[in-house]
Amino acid sequence: MKAVPRTPMRVVPKTPRLQQTTEKLRRDTSDKARDPVNVFCRVRPLQSDADLASLRVKNSTTIALNPQDQLLQHHKIAHNGGGQREIQYIFKHVFQPEATQQDVYGSVAQPLVENLLKGRNSLLFTYGVTGSGKTYTMTGNLKHRGIMPRCLDVLFRTISDYQAKKFVFKPDKLNGFEILSEEDALLERQHEMNQRFAGAGRFAFRHKDSDPEIASQASVEPTPLLGLDEDNMYSVFVTYIEIYNNSVYDLLEDSGIQKTLQSKIIREDANRHMFVHGVTEVEIKTVEEALEVFQMGQKRKRMGHTVLNAESSRSHSVFNIRLVQAPTDSQGENVVQDRQNITVSQLSLVDLAGSERSSRTKNTGVRLREAGNINNSLMTLRTCLEYLRENQLAAGNGLAPKKIPYRDSKITHMFKNYFDGEGQVSMIVCINPRIEDYDENMQVMKFAEMTQEVQIARATPMKQDLGLTPGRRKANKLFKIAVNNLNELGIPEAKDLEVDIGLVYSLGPDFPAYEMDSPEAELKIRELMHYLEQRIEKRKKLRANLEIKSDNFRQMLMNLDRDNLQLRTELASLKAVYKQERERSAALEKKVRIHESSIDVLNNTLSKRERQVEELTFKLNEKENMLTQKEHEKEKQKKKFSSKLAVESDKNKREFEHKLREQRAKLQERMRIKDEKLRLVSNILQSEDLPSLPRSQSSENILNEKDRGGYTARTEESSVPATRTDIYATPRHGAAAANNRHRRSRSAGDKWLEHRAANPVPLGTIMQPYLKNRKSVTKLTDMKELTAHGTTKYCLVSQDADTDGDVETKLYKGNVIPTCGGGAQVVFNDVECLKQKSPVHSPTRKRPSNGTISALGGGGAVPSTITSAQDVASRCNLGIEGHSSKKSKM
Repeated sequence: MKAVPRTPMRVVPKTPRLQQTTEKLRRDTSDKARDPVNVFCRVRPLQSDADLASLRVKNSTTIALNPQDQLLQHHKIAHNGGGQREIQYIFKHVFQPEATQQDVYGSVAQPLVENLLKGRNSLLFTYGVTGSGKTYTMTGNLKHRGIMPRCLDVLFRTISDYQAKKFVFKPDKLNGFEILSEEDALLERQHEMNQRFAGAGRFAFRHKDSDPEIASQASVEPTPLLGLDEDNMYSVFVTYIEIYNNSVYDLLEDSGIQKTLQSKIIREDANRHMFVHGVTEVEIKTVEEALEVFQMGQKRKRMGHTVLNAESSRSHSVFNIRLVQAPTDSQGENVVQDRQNITVSQLSLVDLAGSERSSRTKNTGVRLREAGNINNSLMTLRTCLEYLRENQLAAGNGLAPKKIPYRDSKITHMFKNYFDGEGQVSMIVCINPRIEDYDENMQVMKFAEMTQEVQIARATPMKQDLGLTPGRRKANKLFKIAVNNLNELGIPEAKDLEVDIGLVYSLGPDFPAYEMDSPEAELKIRELMHYLEQRIEKRKKLRANLEIKSDNFRQMLMNLDRDNLQLRTELASLKAVYKQERERSAALEKKVRIHESSIDVLNNTLSKRERQVEELTFKLNEKENMLTQKEHEKEKQKKKFSSKLAVESDKNKREFEHKLREQRAKLQERMRIKDEKLRLVSNILQSEDLPSLPRSQSSENILNEKDRGGYTARTEESSVPATRTDIYATPRHGAAAANNRHRRSRSAGDKWLEHRAANPVPLGTIMQPYLKNRKSVTKLTDMKELTAHGTTKYCLVSQDADTDGDVETKLYKGNVIPTCGGGAQVVFNDVECLKQKSPVHSPTRKRPSNGTISALGGGGAVPSTITSAQDVASRCNLGIEGHSSKKSKM
């Protein structure tokens, strides 16, 4: 909302110091003519005949306030002790209860609309207690339109034929306007039309829910106002704001109705004029559009119910009508594209919320807070006007002025420029004559009386004089009508006609009409002679001006002729130069064509190379993506195997710990058994009556037999006692004693145990070893693997390289013989050697040395004739002895 636009008047230059600026502004305003604030009074009719009135209207300018007029005599005597004098208040005009809305508009608002057309600013606000008829006076109802719709109706009827196209003038968001070109304005109109068809924007649902109380038409159409400048183009913009709880809100903000409005701030523009920053300014072209905009804002206005008023305004509302006008060009068709020529005038219609007492309204909570803010803002308005009056009185006495607290309230801060002399200020005081409102009416009357004493400097707008012919717009319009009529008549010369709207020579108005038969004939003759002398003087001036222009035109023709001759000479020389340049240009064009063909070839080559580069780049990107993907997979696998490795490590660790515990348990068990055996041996050694045992039987066998339960104590019947050394002979270490009496039936067949490496090299020989009924093992760690399944033959397979580098396979064969201790031993008795030989003899090869392998008998000796046998012997002993403790030795 733009609070106060700039009135075209002399701009006060700025100085660095605020005090100098204030003094200069005060000095400038003091030199101007001043007008008092126009204060009108409107009396509301009584709602009921039984109500008592506290005032009466004496004449068209005076009101008498007396609360005792309608009281009973005993009530007067009881409270006052006698009659009192009535208090009279004088206004510019007093509207009686039977006054119509048209009467109020004609006396109060119509002069303000005329000021609006002339480029002057105006402020009109209604003031009074709650329920006194302020909103009715400003807006009206279904049957009786108020001031605001009547002002809009008269304004649009006056400028209907002189309105500019929409969006020719556009707000610049800084309290000013800019002029758009015809193309930009057309784009803005098309954008608005698209939004309207799409159902978006501020006016998507127009002409559907207009308020009948506001949009109703008057029975008598208003007459257009006179004095309009027909050579200007006009546009009307409206804003609608409210001041609620000392905060400014834009009622036309482009948002949903239920959405909470955002508060606005009041700022000062470059010309020190106050305006509401970021307010929505809507351009309207008809009264209906303006009323729809007002209705949209009215839905958001805060209203409330109180004891004194069913629909009480809880905020101050301000409806601004801004008229933008600018002169047209020399043809009178388009606006001059210069924003310095724009004249902006504003009419502010303010509906102040009514002052109220909480003791009467019984307000609480939010309503009480609203009433407090309303009363504070009205008190600030009263204080500002009172300080203005005191400063004006002090200026005549040479006293220092007081600082006016405009910023204490938003309503006074917004209209600060009006009180400083930027427009005309008018006020309508609305009075409810009921006896109950006597105290409130008394305060309102005092405020109105004080306000009339405030003098406002008269602003004189300055019209921009562009030196164009007055009436050019109408003349151009008549010329176009005449050309169209000639075209319809079929006259072809009408197209070549041109209108010259230049300087119009005139000697003044027509002769005045005089009658010479009157007694004042001589006086009229002298006036006529004076008038003729003025015309003769003006004729001489025009003739002198015409002669000067003729001489100038003649001189101009001579100069043009001389310039023409000079230009012809230059033209001839330039033609010769032009011919040479043309030939040179043809040669250059030929070279250019050759170079262009070369450039085309190079461009084709370049395009091919670029395509190749793109292909290679694409492939490179693919490779990089693949590498990146593989790296990601590698990292993923690494993380996966790392986690698995950690799991397996943990698992193996637990298994090893479990095995370690088992081994410890076994060792502890063995130690326990050994301790038991040692204890038993100690007991035997300490015993004195032990039976004699065969010398061949070891103590270990005895203990084993005791463990097996096969040992039987000898009785005292043994006749041959033996010593300890004879009974317990030292065990024999080395190879186990073979059981020579062991014989196996040959009819049962031999069972072989083949002992070979885990990954043997293929033999590749023609003669392969054949072992019937064999079993192959890669490790021989337990005695049971040798004695189980009735094994009678043992074969050890050894592979090694000979001196020539050939693979040599040896098979060591032997018999498995059980031992006396329950184990078994192997007696080797045969060695078989398998080799691969090349059919072609190589002289560089050395002859392999022959060796003899002998198999030892029951003694269990290890073969030692060749190195391979020693290697085998180092890996496997020949004698395998088994014990009941499952301890195997190789």
